[in-house]
Amino acid sequence: MNKLLITVLLSMLFSCKGTNTALQSGNLQNKVEESVNIYRFNISFISIGSGIDAKAKQQFLSFINVFETQNNIRIEMEKGNWGREGEIDYCLKLAQLNANEQTKLISDIKELLKNSKLVRYTENTICNNKRN
Repeated sequence: MNKLLITVLLSMLFSCKGTNTALQSGNLQNKVEESVNIYRFNISFISIGSGIDAKAKQQFLSFINVFETQNNIRIEMEKGNWGREGEIDYCLKLAQLNANEQTKLISDIKELLKNSKLVRYTENTICNNKRN
């Protein structure tokens, strides 16, 4: 009886350890996939009952166009429409810029749109409303 109990306990111990290893490798895979989907800068044009700040959105898009023209590059943006009042997210990886250029671009965008209460920013996060 004691041998049977010890055998059962040992098998449970080893099976739990194997499950834990599988969970850890699954978590590692999730972290790798998540890091691939991280965007350097996300900008959200939100609404509080009366639509987005269309002027701010146009300023942002114009700023990006000018920046691309002046620097002879293309800023890759993913956008996601959400809500019923024109809410939209723009997600930028900015891989084509070095760290200093990324920081400067983000700072310039924030400065441009600092007076709009309907614009939100996040950095180094996933793109929540991205549509494939």
